[in-house]
Amino acid sequence: MSELGARLKQARMEKGYSLEDLQEITKIQKRYLAAIEEGKFSIMPGTFYVRAFIKQYAEAVGLDADEMLAMYKAEAPEPLITGETTGMSAPTMRRTSMRRAGKAAEAMPKIILALFIVVAIGIVWFLKANQAADTEPAEEINETESTVQVEQVGPEDAEDAAPAEDADSDEDEAAQEESTEEAEEPEEPETELAVDRSEGENTFYNLSGTDKVTVTLTGKGRSWISVTDNTGKEYLSKSLENGQTETIEAEDVQWLRFRIGYVPGVEISVNGNPLTYEIPGTERVTQNIIIQLGTEQ
Repeated sequence: MSELGARLKQARMEKGYSLEDLQEITKIQKRYLAAIEEGKFSIMPGTFYVRAFIKQYAEAVGLDADEMLAMYKAEAPEPLITGETTGMSAPTMRRTSMRRAGKAAEAMPKIILALFIVVAIGIVWFLKANQAADTEPAEEINETESTVQVEQVGPEDAEDAAPAEDADSDEDEAAQEESTEEAEEPEEPETELAVDRSEGENTFYNLSGTDKVTVTLTGKGRSWISVTDNTGKEYLSKSLENGQTETIEAEDVQWLRFRIGYVPGVEISVNGNPLTYEIPGTERVTQNIIIQLGTEQ
């Protein structure tokens, strides 16, 4: 047993907790708690979770989490490259390129439909423009005839009639311009979140139609959560308590990865729409949710 494990076990026993009690408090599986006490870190799901579990263990038994993490670092320093990092290497990028080619083929009918809509709008605009051009000479002829008739009565009546004709013409032109502007307004693309595939504890989702994403995390029980993107940027790394809410916003990234320690304790909403776990929490408590962004994957 390591010095770290002995300190944690002693604090647990002073609190009067059994491993089952500590499992209920921290939501960490009993075998992982026992492994921490015995110094058997190799059975953990990853180095990141070793640190997260030690921190939760220390907080639950009233020890200084930073001191325990420093003790762990001295006993078993982290490797430079973890298994989780290598898991997202070249094979994943090749599969992503193949999916993008497939998505491009699927998107062709949508592109053709969009071109058809643009052409239809152009035809409507052209017809309205010709209609306006055909109307203007007729109005000029009517104005001339009205002027001739008024001149027979008197010059003052002719001056009163001319502005009325001009006002009617201006109203017609304004109505035509307004209808043309309404016809030219582009349609906003629709966004869609769909399951791509599941591999072990990883589930991949495709978010199409946008390069921006807003993800809301709501705590329904205690769970550790970390959020990173393809550049290595970390958005969140904390324990989400019941009733707490965290919002993650990202733009122009390839994917966002959500590492969730206790799936039943976290609800996820993507751009205002709830995300349904492809793998039920009753089957796998710890999962990785990867949201791939872009109109084409």
